[in-house]
Amino acid sequence: MWVWALPLFVPVGRTLAQRPADGEGSRIEGYVLESGTGRPLEGANVVVLGTTSGAASQPDGSYFVPGLSPGTYRVQFSFIGFETLVRTDVVVNAGAPTVVDARLVPSAVRLQELTIRPELFVEELAAPPSATTLRREEIRRFPGALEDVVATVTALPGVAQVAGGGRNDLVVRGGGPAENLFLVNGLEVPNINHFSTQGTSGGALSFVNLDFVDRVEFSAGGFGAAYGDRLSSVFALETRSGRTDRIGGRATVSATQYGLDLEGPLGPRTTFLGSLRRSYLDLIFKAAGVPFVPVYTDANFFAESRLSPRDKVSFLGLLALDEVETDRGSSAKRRTVASILDNTQTQLALGSRYRHLIADGFLEVVAGYTRTDFMLSQADTAAVATEYFSSDAVEDKISLKGEFLRRFDLVGDVSGGLGADWAGIDDTVAFADTVFNQSGERVTRTSLGLPARVDVTRRDPRIGVWAQVKRKLSTSWELTAGLRFDRYQALTAPDHLAPRLALAHRPTDRFKLSLAYGRYYQTPSAVWLANPVNRDLKALRSDMGVVGGEILVRDDTSVRVETYYKAYHDLPGGIDAGTDSTAATDYLVLSNSGIGFGGREDDFRSFGYVDLASRGRGESFGAELLVKKKFSEVPCYGQLSVAVSKTGYRAANQKWYPGQFDQRMILGLSGGYVINPRWELSARFRLISGAPYTPAYDPRSNTANPGQVRNLPDEYLSRRLPWTHQLDMRVDRRWNFSGWALITFLDVQDVYNQRVPQPPTWNFEDERIENRNAIGILPALGVSAIF
Repeated sequence: MWVWALPLFVPVGRTLAQRPADGEGSRIEGYVLESGTGRPLEGANVVVLGTTSGAASQPDGSYFVPGLSPGTYRVQFSFIGFETLVRTDVVVNAGAPTVVDARLVPSAVRLQELTIRPELFVEELAAPPSATTLRREEIRRFPGALEDVVATVTALPGVAQVAGGGRNDLVVRGGGPAENLFLVNGLEVPNINHFSTQGTSGGALSFVNLDFVDRVEFSAGGFGAAYGDRLSSVFALETRSGRTDRIGGRATVSATQYGLDLEGPLGPRTTFLGSLRRSYLDLIFKAAGVPFVPVYTDANFFAESRLSPRDKVSFLGLLALDEVETDRGSSAKRRTVASILDNTQTQLALGSRYRHLIADGFLEVVAGYTRTDFMLSQADTAAVATEYFSSDAVEDKISLKGEFLRRFDLVGDVSGGLGADWAGIDDTVAFADTVFNQSGERVTRTSLGLPARVDVTRRDPRIGVWAQVKRKLSTSWELTAGLRFDRYQALTAPDHLAPRLALAHRPTDRFKLSLAYGRYYQTPSAVWLANPVNRDLKALRSDMGVVGGEILVRDDTSVRVETYYKAYHDLPGGIDAGTDSTAATDYLVLSNSGIGFGGREDDFRSFGYVDLASRGRGESFGAELLVKKKFSEVPCYGQLSVAVSKTGYRAANQKWYPGQFDQRMILGLSGGYVINPRWELSARFRLISGAPYTPAYDPRSNTANPGQVRNLPDEYLSRRLPWTHQLDMRVDRRWNFSGWALITFLDVQDVYNQRVPQPPTWNFEDERIENRNAIGILPALGVSAIF
C-alpha cells in the first residue's frame, strides 16, 4: 500500500491548492457549535492552515472564509475553554462553497493548565466506546464503495465482509442483518438501501445521496440509552446545510447511475438540498452474464430553516423505487430468472426535526412517517410463468420523539427522552399447493412448513423512555449511566428495562481507556409475527460488554484496540424437528439468516412464515485493532483494521452452529495520497478468512439425501470457504474553471481479478456443481459537473 507509506518519507509542508480560477475564488462556510448542546459559539477563531485566510464566528455561530483557491485544506477551530479542533480533508472546488460545521468539545482541564494545540482526534477521544465518525470526503473517496454511505462502514473492524454478493448487509460483531438502527437527521428509518430484504435492514445499495451527507456516526456496540429496539449497531446520518448564495448543483453520470442535484436558498434563513437519480446497471449485469437487471430510482429532499439563533427546524423526504427487469427468452434464462425473487418495492420516509436551545442545553422534537411496500413473487420456469409465491405487504410507522439535554456544573450532562410510534403491517401472502424448493424440486408447501395463505392487518404502539447522566468524576475520569424502558405492545410480554453504563479514563490528552456494558432489546420483525403461531415470540435480547483503549502515536495517527463479548437470548427460530413429510426447521435461528434476497434460495425461511419460538441463543466475542492516519502536513491518509472473532448460535435442537458470516479474521488496509490539487490516488486491500457454508451435491448421486441438493440439517454451515483477498483502487481527477468544476473518477474493484469465492451451488441448467465466484475485475467511471 505504497499510497500510504511513500509520502511518510517525503518532506512535505505545503497547502495542496492550485491557482484560483478567474473571479473571487472559492470559499468555506459553516457553523461553530458546542458539542452536545449545539450552542453557537460567538468569536471562535477559524483558520485555514497553510494560508493567511481565516474568520471569527458570528453570534449565531456562522463563519465565512472567502477567496480560497481550489484544493484540499485543513481548517483549525479554536475557542477559549474548548479543545482545539482541526478538520482535515476539506476539499474546495470552484462553483460551490464547501460547508464545514465544527462541534467543539469543552476542555477537561482548567484554563491555566490548557495548552492550545491543534487536535485531529478531539471528537474520537471524546466519543463513547466502539464509535466512529465518517465524513463525506472519507466516504466519497473510499475505493470499491462507489460513494455508498453504507458500504463504506464495512471497512471498520467488527463488520463482516459480505463480499461479492452485491449486498449492503451490516453484520456487526456477530449480529444479524436485522439488528441495525438507521437514523437520518434523528428520524428512525427502517432501511436506507434499495432492494431491501423484508424483515432485515440489508439491501443492495444506499438510496441516500452522498453529496448531501455531512457525517455518519457509527456505533458497533456499547451505545447509550437514547437508542432502543436494536441489538448490534447504530448508523446515525446527518446531512449538511444547503448553500446560501444562489441556486447551484451537480450533474453526475457513472457506470451505475445518473442524476442531478440542486441546492440553494429558499429565503434569507432557509436552504434546501434536492436530488433525483436513476440506475444504469445494464453493463455490469451483462458482464456478469445474468438475464435480469435491477432498476432503481430515488429522490432526496432536505430543507433547513434557522428561525432564530436558538431555533432551527428541518425537513426530509426520501423516496426509493425498485424493480427487476428480466429476460425469459430461453430455457436457460428462465431457469435463472426462476431462481431469484421478483422484488418490486417502494420506500418512503418523511420527517421533521425542531430544536430549541436553552441555557446550557437543548430541547428537540422529531416527527416522521415511514412506509415500505413490498411486492414479492416467484414463478416457475414455463414460457408462460405461473407464480407459486406472492406477497403484497405494506409496513408503515408514525413516530414522535422528544428529547432534552441540560449541562449542569456540578452534575454534568443530564439527558432524557420519550418516544412513541404506531407501527403497522398489512400483508397478504399466498403459496400454491406445490412450490419449488432450494433443490429445484416441486414439493408440497406443507413439506416446507409453509402456510397456504397469510392475511394480517395489525397496528401496534411502542413507547420508549430513557434517561442518562454523563458526569466528569475528575479531570481524567468520566462516567455515563443510563436506563431505558420500552413497551412493545405487539408482544405478550411487552415491558423491558435496559441499563447502560460506560466509564472512560483519560490520564493524558493522548491516551484513553474505556469500558461499556449494555442490555439491548429488539422486537421481532413484523413479518415474523404474521404467522398467528408466532404471536408469543419474545423480544430478542443481547448483553454486551466492551473494553478498549486509544492512543495518539502522532498528532495525525491514532491506534485503537477493543475487545468485546456479546451474549444473545430469546432468539426466534424454527421448532419443527422434521418428519418423512415435512422438512426440519429446528436448526434455524432467524438472526443467523436473511443475508440474501430471500425466496426459493432459502426455502422462504428468512421471511419467518414457518412456526417459530424464542428458544435460540448465541454468543460472539473478539478483539479489534484500528490504526488511522488522517490527512495532515503529510498529504496522505490511511487505515489499518484487524478483527479476530468467533460467533455461534444454539438452535431449538440444542445444537450449536457457526454464524452465517463467522469470519474468524478480517484484515483491511486502505489509504490514499493527494498528489496535488488535481489528482488523488487511493486503494483498499482486504484479507478475509472463509465464512461457513452448507455444501451442495448432485441430487442424482446424493446417497445421504437422495434428490436433494443439500443435506439439511446435518451439514448446515458445516464447511468453510477458503481465505480470500481483494484489491480495489480509485483515481480522482479535478478540473476547476471559472464558476464551475468538473470531477472524474475511475473506481476499479478486484484489480487483479481475484474473483472472491462464493458457496458452491447446483446448476440446474447444466446439471453440475458450480463453484461460483464474484464478478471479478469491475471498472466504474464517473463524471460530475459542479455548478
